[in-house]
Amino acid sequence: MFSFVVSGAIAGMEFDAGDAGRMIINGKMQASFGMTQYLDFVDDYDKGDDADFDATRELNLKITWEVDPKLKAIASFQIGEGSTGGYFGSTDAVVGGEEDGDLIIELDNIYIDYTTDFDLNLKLGSQGFNLFEIGYGSNLLAEVPAGVTATYPINDMTSVSAGWFRFADLMDDTATNTDDQADFFYSKVEHDFGGIKITPWGAYANIQEDVVRNAPSYNTYAYFDYPTLIGTTNPGIGDINPTDDVTAYYVGATFAFKPSDRLSIQASGTYGDMDWDTAATNVSIAGYFFDLVANYKMGPFTPEFFAFYGNGPDADDDDIDMMPVLIGGPTYTSSYFGGSRYNDNMFDSYDSNYATSMWAAGFKLKDIKTSEKFSHEFQVMYAEGLANETIFQAPDDTLLNEDESLVELNFNSVYQLRKNLVFATELGYIMFDEDSDYDETTGGSVEDFWKIACSLEITF
Repeated sequence: MFSFVVSGAIAGMEFDAGDAGRMIINGKMQASFGMTQYLDFVDDYDKGDDADFDATRELNLKITWEVDPKLKAIASFQIGEGSTGGYFGSTDAVVGGEEDGDLIIELDNIYIDYTTDFDLNLKLGSQGFNLFEIGYGSNLLAEVPAGVTATYPINDMTSVSAGWFRFADLMDDTATNTDDQADFFYSKVEHDFGGIKITPWGAYANIQEDVVRNAPSYNTYAYFDYPTLIGTTNPGIGDINPTDDVTAYYVGATFAFKPSDRLSIQASGTYGDMDWDTAATNVSIAGYFFDLVANYKMGPFTPEFFAFYGNGPDADDDDIDMMPVLIGGPTYTSSYFGGSRYNDNMFDSYDSNYATSMWAAGFKLKDIKTSEKFSHEFQVMYAEGLANETIFQAPDDTLLNEDESLVELNFNSVYQLRKNLVFATELGYIMFDEDSDYDETTGGSVEDFWKIACSLEITF
């Protein structure tokens, strides 16, 4: 027997197949419109500096086949814009299975979710994963790669998890005669003591040399930028590509404190070390990162304070003093960082979107209710670079230096037109204060970034 049910509880469509289980379909369709200018803060008389208007569309579908509560198969994909997995019909893999291309049907999640009789949960396949080693996302891994994760509850207060992900694979690329790969391993232990959670964790990454030398260039994946970073801090080094596997290890801990329903505090600390061997020298990229997020729920809104710090590199130093980052993308704010609901299809954040080699402090007013159906969020952030002032002196370089700073303002709103239908808007503005040694006559004048966007979104 096969029956069809629309369930309000799960906000999706449910198909009951009796003993064979049930299928649940969830989705979202989004039509977005927006305009932006000076994503890199520089007017260098290029056509890309003109105010750019975009109209995009996207359909996201998630299909869950639930055989029983302990066995599920999950698949999801996008039709339209996006870059979270792989486009059908492409060849080389960098994340999730395939390289970005011109086709618009994009594979996302496809994995098996199985819980054994002794409560070990396994997820096998391409799956959305975020390490969440920082308060707002990850500096290391927040993507949809292929892999295996395992989670086991030791008791009511403690659980352990571990996993492996393949986040790059050249898949026997005959053009460059390589089949190199990159892998990520992690483990963590979560202790929940009621109002206090402490989670120590560790991670290891192995990136084979040809992944860096021959893979397609993806600016949002920081390890592709590291040859430029190494060449800038080590002038005259010659070939800056690795001659052996690039390895990195990380250790860290997150702390969450919630003494009441109103107040919550999160903090994190991370140390990372990456070894990068070139033909001329061995380079170590090593450093640390800390962040703090605190918010207090009030009647009409929720104020929040956040701050973070990641040390920056010196000039003319064989080793680079900063925490190495991989494939993350923090979401502290909605313009400079990846907190925008439009980042996948319209407004890529500035540079490589990593909270590294900089410090910042910010304030938000969240959940501002002006009516039962109308809510807003205001964001302000001040950020300053920590790389030596003699390197990366242009606003559109890889890292902020200690003579560069910015102020970001955002105002985002959501209006619930009716059940399952919202109208959302985002306004953003960033004022960039350039290095005093930056030459605008040759590099282009420094301009403020701005954006305005809106979308109509239906969920089912």
